[in-house]
Amino acid sequence: MAGMPTNQRDQAMLAVAVFAIIGAAAYWNWVYSPKNDQLDATRAHIETLDASNQRAKAIMARGSVQQLQEEAKRLQSNLDLMRTLIPTGNEVPELLNQILGAARRVGLEFSDFAPSATVQGESFDTYRFRMSMQGDFHQIGELLSAIGSLRRVIVPANLALTASNSAAARTSRPDERILTATFDIQTYVVRTTTGEDK
Repeated sequence: MAGMPTNQRDQAMLAVAVFAIIGAAAYWNWVYSPKNDQLDATRAHIETLDASNQRAKAIMARGSVQQLQEEAKRLQSNLDLMRTLIPTGNEVPELLNQILGAARRVGLEFSDFAPSATVQGESFDTYRFRMSMQGDFHQIGELLSAIGSLRRVIVPANLALTASNSAAARTSRPDERILTATFDIQTYVVRTTTGEDK
């Protein structure tokens, strides 16, 4: 083959160069890039904290303790509101029971219900569940509306509707078919600090 080294020394140098390129690509994909993403997230968090600190310093420099106390009250009320919307870990099974109960009330038939892996975050863990059910369009809409009106934050996502082809897939109305709805629901739970996290 033209252009390929013919002596043993040049072949060894070419092999070293090829291995160096492969090693650099592997380092970039599996070490540098994930660490760089993590550093970007940490940098953004630090910038947010720094901006809050600068704002607090500016308020203190103006000598307005009253403004600082008002800001603290506002942040406390936001935290209280968040605590009413975000479930605790032991509330998740009860929320799932409420969803299953709402599905039964509107006449949906579950064909699949499975938890997905919990995604751990810095402040919140994301709990995901995959579910499939069969019913008409209005029943599925009623269930999604019931999920949206729960007093805790639960988000339906990745909804897919498919028409069932079986003969039993007809409803009492001739112009309506039974659909299979598959979607994820996810909720966020405040991360509790354990001895392992420290």
